Amino acid sequence: MTDQIEEAERDAGDVAGEADFISAERLIFFSDAVVAIAITLLAFALPIPHGLPAGAQNTTVWDAIWANRADYLAFLISFVVIGGHWRSHHRVFRYVTRLDSRIITLNMAWLLMIIVIPLATRLLSGSGGFGVRFSLYAAIQVFTVLIFLLISRHIRSGGLLRPGAPSPTASGDAALLTIAALFAVSIPVAFVTPWAFALWVASAPVARAVRRRATRAEQGESADDQGS
Repeated sequence: MTDQIEEAERDAGDVAGEADFISAERLIFFSDAVVAIAITLLAFALPIPHGLPAGAQNTTVWDAIWANRADYLAFLISFVVIGGHWRSHHRVFRYVTRLDSRIITLNMAWLLMIIVIPLATRLLSGSGGFGVRFSLYAAIQVFTVLIFLLISRHIRSGGLLRPGAPSPTASGDAALLTIAALFAVSIPVAFVTPWAFALWVASAPVARAVRRRATRAEQGESADDQGS
């Protein structure tokens, strides 16, 4: 009788574990789909030169394309930005096998920011009021990164990972904070100079440098703990 009860408990645990895993997979697939839609919306918004005369020369076509260079540049920026957000999401969620209401809410908030990026991209490529347009885009990135930082920390502390899986590290949190800080600093700079874009470009290499430094510090602390 006892063996039957234990077997039933194991079966129930297996079913619950499988249900948790399926729920996590559904959230990941849904998030991937939303990110793909956001990138697709970026492409749909790209302008195509119209009204060219029949038999237009190559230079005429090129001039028409060049006139929309701001839109194409904004597209490339947003493609890289969304791709970076997705890579971070993939890296953190690949070992998640259980969800709770908090992680679902945070993930939905993160997806909201992702799906708004195409709108911010169209505003960024507009004319006039550069500081406002730039700041709106940068603010969305700050919120996206900070929400993802909360996701990373909750995954680490909420026991949502597969047993034995590597958890998000403090060095990753430091890199995220660095990116958010550089985007935030770019907002007041944009009201002074359009070179505020340089802070966006610098965010990736600076974040990598911060991550490496934080990782070395973590490894040093671990070695000290083992030595003691």
